[in-house]
Amino acid sequence: MNAEKTAVQIVSELGGKENVEFLTHCVTRLRFTLKDRSKVDDEKVKAISGVIGVVDKGGQYQVIIGPEVVKVYNEVTKLGNFTSGQSGQGEPEEKKGVVNVILDTLAGIFSPIMPIIAGAGMIKALLSILTLFGWLSKEGMVYYFLNFAADAAYYFLPIFLAASASKKFKTNMMMSMLMGAIMLHPNFSALSADGASMVYVAGLPVRLATYSSSVIPIILIIWTLKYIEKLVEKIVPSVVKFILRPLLTIIIMLPIIFCVLGPLGSFLGDGLVWCLLEIEKIIPWLLPTIIGGFMPFLVMTGMHYSLLPAYVNSLSTLGYETIIGPGNLPSNIAQGAAALCTAIKTKNPEMKELGFSTGITALLGITEPALFGVNIPMKKNLIATTIGGSLGGLYAGLTGVRRFGGGGAGLAAIGLYVGENSSNVINALIAAAISFAATFVILWFLGVDPKEGPDGKDMPEKKDLKSSVATVPSIEEVVLEAPVAGTVVALNEVPDQAFASGAMGQGIAINPEGNVICAPCDGKVIVQFPTGHAIGLKAENGAEILIHIGMDTVELNGKYFSPKVKVGDDVHAGDPLVEIDREGIAKEGYSCITPIIITNTADLKNVNPVAAGYVQAKDPLLQTVRS
Repeated sequence: MNAEKTAVQIVSELGGKENVEFLTHCVTRLRFTLKDRSKVDDEKVKAISGVIGVVDKGGQYQVIIGPEVVKVYNEVTKLGNFTSGQSGQGEPEEKKGVVNVILDTLAGIFSPIMPIIAGAGMIKALLSILTLFGWLSKEGMVYYFLNFAADAAYYFLPIFLAASASKKFKTNMMMSMLMGAIMLHPNFSALSADGASMVYVAGLPVRLATYSSSVIPIILIIWTLKYIEKLVEKIVPSVVKFILRPLLTIIIMLPIIFCVLGPLGSFLGDGLVWCLLEIEKIIPWLLPTIIGGFMPFLVMTGMHYSLLPAYVNSLSTLGYETIIGPGNLPSNIAQGAAALCTAIKTKNPEMKELGFSTGITALLGITEPALFGVNIPMKKNLIATTIGGSLGGLYAGLTGVRRFGGGGAGLAAIGLYVGENSSNVINALIAAAISFAATFVILWFLGVDPKEGPDGKDMPEKKDLKSSVATVPSIEEVVLEAPVAGTVVALNEVPDQAFASGAMGQGIAINPEGNVICAPCDGKVIVQFPTGHAIGLKAENGAEILIHIGMDTVELNGKYFSPKVKVGDDVHAGDPLVEIDREGIAKEGYSCITPIIITNTADLKNVNPVAAGYVQAKDPLLQTVRS
């Protein structure tokens, strides 16, 4: 994948940089906040090379890239100052519902800090494993330093959240981080050392709460800071703004922090943890079962962001969480099992390759490629993953599985489940095994339709196609054969407007899996581009055929293309026309999708695609009938 090219195409299809208000990313997705959603055509975004799929939920437009997301994100940020929310002046922001606003806000605040939470969690997991096997002593300095380094991510959480919230609420980042630092100052913590719970400052009551590792207070504070900054901006004369603006902001915010929002947020956070603990006592299996079965649907709709405050708050307060991890682990394993089962049972080579690759990454904890590339399109897979994930989650809930760090929910992060009691990680592995086995067996018996392609559509029966065209005289009708094995792509889905619009003529396209492009019919070579990326033929019925190998591959100047014919040569169906290096072309970042276009469509009576899904070389592909 060419990350730079993919980035440029994504920004262009999203309406340009002036339409992007905010951008962040997670493990597999670019997450955009757009000013005008109506400017975006989902299908065109999906057609971009390197894009797995799109999700428009929770106030965010999410472009799914996969493990290469950081590379694309870095290239996108070079095109505009998106992360500051100041990409330019565009149209008025699209109005969103209350739920979408809340989800969008949570996503914008928590997504940037998740690498910190994940990194700290993995350090904790590593320490657990090393001490469990006696490879590291808790009394040594190595353990001491690694442990407090991981704890720092949680202790200073209000400062990290203040920084990310400042971007979302459009406040001054340094001032926002100062608000978090004020709450964590050791002099404030020292006030409660003698057991006091309240002090009075200028007659105002200040509750001596502990704000380290807290989540809700700082979000409320930075949201309020947004309005205080606007107020101060209005009332302070321009000539003294540099001095008075920060002074007044801090003085106004201090009583708001310590007398109102700090105590309120602390109360809400404590109440949230209490509610979760009560649910765990009464119905310990409920959340893991729901998350195990329905996490894919939460991800698709963006609703999983509603769980983030509780999840992070639980980790920072209790040192473990039971909200997402115990259910998310079997859910991810179920995604991997379904993809692998599909790979084993399908007769579609492209889906087989996709199933194996995405299934393995899902087992390791990265599920979006399997979810959007295999399991959603195949339909039956979602039934199996819902049941299998629920059963694994149920076991995890009944046995009280806990996750002791943030981040992964796959086999690569199983160390997050290692605690003082070794039975926790054993039960987590059993839950994963139950999920895998149940999903695999259910899908095996439900069956993967061997005709089903990656888009979920049945491929036509090829024998019917052959019989249906055999009765028409060949001089009037020529049926073009597939020049190479691969997956059929409708012309309007080709990621190039010149082809997709039909401006160059009607036809069909194929995503090849072979390296030799053959003649689709008997005819004569009438065009041979010097670069070898395109060839023109004239069929016996007068149809003029353009075979264009790949998108924008003219830019390769003939690299990876070896023509086997020249202009004027007579060819028969199946004769090699050009040999290509698909792997080399792909490494250069170019799509190998190959349109087969009838450039003189207007001179013919009919040009009809007669294939879909996966085809072998020489299978019927396109019917042409002379006028």
